[in-house]
Amino acid sequence: MSDRLAETVTRDSCPIRRTFVERAPDDESPTPLMALLRTRGSAGGKGGALRITLLMTLIWVNARPPYTTSRVAAYWAELLDRDSPKEEGARAIRDALSELEQRGFVTLNHFGPKTHIELHNEATPVDDDGSIVPYAPPYGSQSYLSVPRAFWVNGIAGQLSGAGVAMYLCALAMTRTDKFEFFIAGAHFEERYGISRSSRKRGLAELIDMGVLSVRSEESQDGATARTLRRNIYRLNKPYRQPTAWIDDETRRKQAAIARNRQNLREALRRLGAVSN
Repeated sequence: MSDRLAETVTRDSCPIRRTFVERAPDDESPTPLMALLRTRGSAGGKGGALRITLLMTLIWVNARPPYTTSRVAAYWAELLDRDSPKEEGARAIRDALSELEQRGFVTLNHFGPKTHIELHNEATPVDDDGSIVPYAPPYGSQSYLSVPRAFWVNGIAGQLSGAGVAMYLCALAMTRTDKFEFFIAGAHFEERYGISRSSRKRGLAELIDMGVLSVRSEESQDGATARTLRRNIYRLNKPYRQPTAWIDDETRRKQAAIARNRQNLREALRRLGAVSN
């Protein structure tokens, strides 16, 4: 089962750059997320969910430099809970990898029966001049979302449709580690994320059905018209929230030293009678 295989991956979260999901104000071009949802040259199409979840899984599993892997297609198929992972599932993975390469998200180098996969930057895989941007984690340099390990361990990665995966990433983008609820303002949402109303509704319903989200209705009154307004408030359920941001060892040591110095200062001031308990 995929959840058993996922449990062997110890990384607690997968960093996805915010610009993979969100677009800048006044930018009408599709985000990488939107682009992967679509068949090239079309507004829709099959395979979007697998393209997105496979790319996320490659990032999640390959946590250390040089961010490459030669794992066989059957491994990724099993991790994503594909049917017949050694046969049909593996073929689907190979097709998705080929599509990711054609779209610039990975480089595939074939050595006999083996395929070596090199990751590119998921938000900007190719520079304006057409040169490849190699993958490096966004820690300390760019804003990012942390996709929790439960996304794989609980089998959600292999069950969601493209709309479901997209709306899950949008839900993470609209919440924080200490703020789990959000609501959707239609015009603003479409401007920021570019996800159509029909995909949004379908994805949200799927996430609620799978227990990723819960929803409640909230009423308020329009001060100008006295009309009662209702909106849905969505809440990310605990296993699927963003975990606390990753901190490297050096930063952790510095933060601990600062905390100790502050504590020592407070104790010194207390002894001098400058502060009271």
